Amino acid sequence: MIKAPFTDEKVKELNEYQSSRRMHPYTCDRKAPECEVNQEPRDRSKDGVLIATKEGWICPCGKYKQNWCH
Repeated sequence: MIKAPFTDEKVKELNEYQSSRRMHPYTCDRKAPECEVNQEPRDRSKDGVLIATKEGWICPCGKYKQNWCH
């Protein structure tokens, strides 16, 4: 397990992984009403997929954060 802060290189690798479709991407817990998965119409191509930053993962809605990855 790797914990934030992530290096610039790790951020790049993680975001490439998120868009690769080789494995299921890291996603948010989908609990925030502002989360894109709770909006209508729902864009299933995004579906709460987390974005890697130096400080860790963040949901596109900004409400969910995660500071680790495998």
